[in-house]
Amino acid sequence: MARNKKNDRLNKDSIDIDYKQLDVLKGYLTEAGKIVPGRVTGTTVQNQRKLARAIKQARFLALIPYTDKH
Repeated sequence: MARNKKNDRLNKDSIDIDYKQLDVLKGYLTEAGKIVPGRVTGTTVQNQRKLARAIKQARFLALIPYTDKH
């Protein structure tokens, strides 16, 4: 089986992943507030880890809600 090359927007645009970049992080969350898997977004494993860490840090600092509004 041949592996498909991932089309990672973060590498293309050379975006630095940081918990303060809420507009970037919100693009990787579902409407319910869950983190979208890397196989759906096409991010590499390394960038997916950085994204998850940044999202969790932003949640802890109350910059992003843990869940959607009820």
